[in-house]
Amino acid sequence: MATNDNAEKNGARKNGAKKNELSWEDFRPEWATEGIERIGQELEKWNDDLQFRSAKFRKQSQQRIDKSVTQIQEELRKLPGAKRVEKIRNDLEKRVEKRVEEGVDRVYTRLKIARLDEVKKLERKIAQLNKKLRDLEKDWAA
Repeated sequence: MATNDNAEKNGARKNGAKKNELSWEDFRPEWATEGIERIGQELEKWNDDLQFRSAKFRKQSQQRIDKSVTQIQEELRKLPGAKRVEKIRNDLEKRVEKRVEEGVDRVYTRLKIARLDEVKKLERKIAQLNKKLRDLEKDWAA
């Protein structure tokens, strides 16, 4: 029976605790609340400071990385192999450009179309001839 009574009392306590539901805030003294608020404010300050320092560190790190990359690139350009590669690249660019121009010329020739630079030359010559013709007409009229 004693265990049965204890079980009933424990059950009553649990039900009563659920109805009233007291929390730490109900018993916390004012000084503890102020202390917790100060701790929260300090944590916010530390968080802001950490974010600022993190951003500053990232910026400085990126600057150091960029500087190092630039130095490495300069050193690599000084190597004989890199100079040779640069020369080969320039030669290849010139060859490709020349071949493309030749291909374009062949296409224009087969289609019997004048290129823009040829048309501009012809326009200049026509303008010169028109000017000479006007001068001759003025001379004949006079």
